[in-house]
Amino acid sequence: MKHAVAAEWVKLTTLRSPKWSPAVYLVLMIGLAFVYGMVPGERQLTAPGFDPVGLGLSAVPLGMIVLVIMGILAVTGEYASGSIRSSLLAVPDRARFYYAKVGLVSLVSGVLAVVGVVPAFLIVQSGIGEHRAPTGLATAGHVAGAVLYTVLLVAFSMGVATLLRSGAAALSILLPLFFMLSTILSNIPGVGEVARFLPDVAGGMVLRGSGGDEVLGAWSGLGVLAVWAVGSVGLGHWVTVRRDV
Repeated sequence: MKHAVAAEWVKLTTLRSPKWSPAVYLVLMIGLAFVYGMVPGERQLTAPGFDPVGLGLSAVPLGMIVLVIMGILAVTGEYASGSIRSSLLAVPDRARFYYAKVGLVSLVSGVLAVVGVVPAFLIVQSGIGEHRAPTGLATAGHVAGAVLYTVLLVAFSMGVATLLRSGAAALSILLPLFFMLSTILSNIPGVGEVARFLPDVAGGMVLRGSGGDEVLGAWSGLGVLAVWAVGSVGLGHWVTVRRDV
């Protein structure tokens, strides 16, 4: 496993798209944090129901997309180029090959999320001054949950990419889901009751300082997302082991 992870690290740090993803992610997170910290006016900051934690984590869904794309390309790039045959020749244990890739990219995403989410949150809180979120375990828990939310969505996306074996197909399904479809479905009467259990919607409860709704809270929503991630990664393992290249 050590050598399989080392091989995946070489791929992740030398291929063009994954190599630039961390820098793009961090620039986007910090840039958005400065915007969200400066834009709100006094009327918004003093409005009933204002959520300083939610504002501080507003950059997470957009920044997370960069890491999702990195994870998808890390999986599908080898299928597109045909180098998957060489990779499986070097690591014939397909389960080891698969989990080395998913584990490494998820770990890297987690480290990047810590480096991106924490400063972004602090920048926003500094920008809104006296209206900042209260310090304490509850606020720290939401920040930690935002990091976990990012990692779980990256793992979920890598499982989907493994099932589809196509970067274009995975992106054409997941990006509309994360950006539009989930929001649209959540606002349709009746359908919204089910849509709240979609991975990004359920996990996104942790990005709200005021908690979740009457069904899912911050941590129960992350639990739902974890189930989606485990199921997606498990299916990816199944097809990796059983399908021909």
